Amino acid sequence: MKRLLLIVVAFVLVSTTAYGWGRREHAAVAKIAENHLTPKAKALLHRYMHRRSIVYYSCYADDYQPLYIDLGWEPSNYRRMAMFPHTYCVDENCRPPRSNRDGDKYIKNCLYYIDAWSKELRENHAKMNDSVRLTHLALIVHAVGDMHCPVHIRLHNDTSLGVYKIKYGNKQMDFHRLWDAGLVGAVSPWSYTDLAEVFDISTKEEIAEICKGDVYDWGEDAARTATPLRHYKAGDVIDPVKFKHENLATGELLIRKAGYRLAKVLNGIFE
Repeated sequence: MKRLLLIVVAFVLVSTTAYGWGRREHAAVAKIAENHLTPKAKALLHRYMHRRSIVYYSCYADDYQPLYIDLGWEPSNYRRMAMFPHTYCVDENCRPPRSNRDGDKYIKNCLYYIDAWSKELRENHAKMNDSVRLTHLALIVHAVGDMHCPVHIRLHNDTSLGVYKIKYGNKQMDFHRLWDAGLVGAVSPWSYTDLAEVFDISTKEEIAEICKGDVYDWGEDAARTATPLRHYKAGDVIDPVKFKHENLATGELLIRKAGYRLAKVLNGIFE
């Protein structure tokens, strides 16, 4: 209870800046997933998440980053790795590594953690400590959204994650922020429930195709989808109207895929 109280207090005290999509997009991913949960998964998630929707925890990872160090994700003698692993890298064929190490190099591979947390929950969820189980579930909800964000993929020819200055209309900003600050949700007056309703348009057959394979296959697909969105370079001048017209449909597609795949992960944990 002490640990859970600390988490709740942190929601109020910690900065609400989002680091993968905006808050509405993360909530929309979770809501789409919630619409496709099995009755068993929905019931157990309701119990394990203290009768709250998974949407409630969709930005948990951004709201309480200090927890990551407590869970032991900080490699020794490398302080900056205390951050939640919310990105992943791919090779020249858009294939991500199926591990969390590349030789002696530590990789913040969120795909690896989604896979590991899911397996641990699938095997032990009924016996796990309440707060650890809640944390694993909440981080999965967030990380599946993150892995579909175009600027959270370290491409073979561009590992920058878009952290460089561009001119967006009359505003100087990091290209990363275009996607990370809620671009998709910001172009409309819709709430996260509206976004979920508008984006959740795939047929059962299409959803089955989207959810084929495992999380690493999904990472490869997301990287292939996101690659064309990353052709902008430092110093580029971007026309906001043209940018939105050319790229928003792909952003919507990635959010939709994230929602279906999150449901697949959660249903698989409790099947």
